[in-house]
This record gives sequence, structure tokens and C-alpha cells, in this order.
Amino acid sequence: MAKQEVKYRASIGGPSLILIFIVMCLVTFGMLSLSGAKNEYNLAERNGAAVREYYRADKKGEDFYESVYAAVRQAQKTGSKSEYDKLLTARLGDSYHPDDGTINTLIPMERGQALSIELLPELKKDGIIGIKSWNVILIEDYEIDRSMPVWNGMEGNEQEIGR
Repeated sequence: MAKQEVKYRASIGGPSLILIFIVMCLVTFGMLSLSGAKNEYNLAERNGAAVREYYRADKKGEDFYESVYAAVRQAQKTGSKSEYDKLLTARLGDSYHPDDGTINTLIPMERGQALSIELLPELKKDGIIGIKSWNVILIEDYEIDRSMPVWNGMEGNEQEIGR
């Protein structure tokens, strides 16, 4: 009988490659999850800061409303329209517009925004002040970056947007 030589080779090629592939997939998915979680955290922080800024401005708006309410109540006791206008102009300054009877203010916020408040007091009614508008507006111009060259669909003809 021929002498058979039995060699035991460790066959680690196939299972090792599969294991390495699985570990790399798990590491990749783990890194993507961490990156997504960090982005969500940053978004939540920015959203929280924007909400805090709005409520800070809203509190100042409420304080402004209270000062207007006190001024209007005092001015309504005068009785005449001219005295009413004089007193409101003295108490509220440039915020009061006697020609249309409105009271306006802008409370600055971050990121080029402001809380715009427009009130409409009633001369004849006891302390009634209507809120014509109370909203956030942009006070800075929004500039779109148009400097990146963009393909306009024509072959060999590159143009920039807006030019």
C-alpha cells in the first residue's frame, strides 16, 4: 500500500473573508449611525436655539404690548383725539403713527430676523388694543451664491447662473 500522507491544512480563507466582511459592514453601519446621530443632535441644538431666541423676542414684545396698553389707557382718559395723539406720541415716540393710528416696533433677533409687531389701539373702546400683526420677518437681504459655474444644457458652453 502506498503511503498516504495526510496533511491537515487550516482552511481559514473562506470563513475568514466572510467574517472580515461582516465586521467591516458592522463598523460601517455603526459609523453611519454615529454620524446620523450627531447630525440630528446638531439640528436639535440649532432648533432649540432658534426657539429660545423667538421666545426671548416674544417676551420683549409682550413687555412692549404692556407699555402700549398702559399708554393707551392713560391717553383714552383725555377724551379728545388731538390730546390722545399727543400723549401717545410723547409716550411711544416713533413707534406711534397718528396718521393711521397704528403702533409698530421691530425687535431684533439672530440670523437677520426680527419680530415685527403692529398694534391697532381703539380710541373709543376701553383699553382694547388689536394685534394687526405679530410675526418674524427677515431684515437682511438673503444673497444666493451664484458664483459656481453650472452646466446650462448646451454642449461645450459653460455659463454661470444668472449671467
